[in-house]
Amino acid sequence: MPNEKRPLLLTLEYPPQKGGVATYLAGEVKASSEPVEVIKAQELLWEKWPRWIPLLWFKKPEVDTILWISHVLPMGYAALWWKWRFKTPYRVYVHGLDLVMARRSFWKRWWASFILKNADEIIANSWQTAELLASFGIAPAQAQITYPRIPRVDVAQYRTAGDELRKKYGINSSPLLLTVSRLVGRKGINVVIRSLPEVWKRVPDLRYVIVGDGEERKRLETLALSVLTELDPDRSRIRASNKILFTGEVSDEEKYAWLSACDCFILTPIDDPNDFEGYGIVYKEAQMFGKPVIGSRVGGVPEAIGGNGTLVDPGSLEQITQAILNNIKRKPD
Repeated sequence: MPNEKRPLLLTLEYPPQKGGVATYLAGEVKASSEPVEVIKAQELLWEKWPRWIPLLWFKKPEVDTILWISHVLPMGYAALWWKWRFKTPYRVYVHGLDLVMARRSFWKRWWASFILKNADEIIANSWQTAELLASFGIAPAQAQITYPRIPRVDVAQYRTAGDELRKKYGINSSPLLLTVSRLVGRKGINVVIRSLPEVWKRVPDLRYVIVGDGEERKRLETLALSVLTELDPDRSRIRASNKILFTGEVSDEEKYAWLSACDCFILTPIDDPNDFEGYGIVYKEAQMFGKPVIGSRVGGVPEAIGGNGTLVDPGSLEQITQAILNNIKRKPD
């Protein structure tokens, strides 16, 4: 695509929204050689069905515009219209989950396939995401693989903030295991919680901090309380111990402070036919802070971790337990 084309990004996710897709797109915009105009589709969608109709007339493109769309549906409808009406080329960013969702019905699969086949460029966030294109009649090799660019931060400046978090929650010098994630079922956080009783036999003062929020939070908190109650039925002591701590949603600054404070990062997603782990920016963020990382052999996670982390089979309680013990400083026998 000629360098003089001016990109216009049409997306459902973008900062200040949180999440991997928003961070990924912000990195693409920052890395572009041309200034990128960003339009959030939420500002254009309406409540009536079909909600994507306003995307077709939200503006008239300049002759030197290239449309970037994230989420093949529904943004692809606008891309097709622009290409037919204004001869505007378009690039599609695919992330994994958007492709999985498009396979759920014949109608969506047909339209996604048509949109992808007419794209001038397809950008995938991992090789595993590119493999999903085959189910739409697109050779995975047609996609360009662009791994997410993580924001660079001054790691040293968060050391004091990390120490302050340890003091605030009474963690002090205890080994600290950390997860940063949306709290949804496919992230496998329940398996990590269930692995802890065996870990505590070897590392009794280990603390596990879970940063994030989501639909599974109540269920995970109930599971954590159940696991802790089996070790000590006195709930007042359980609350005071902070052996498993849920922080809820936090700012990026506090997230970085927790990454600085932890001794090991863990996020072990499971296989889910209705979802997909396209990459995993948070693994790279943890590695940026020099932390050992544990992930699972799911989707693009191995590509995110590279050769500098520990991979386990998804849902394997035994492997997760051993991985934690291998990456956390143990107490002397």
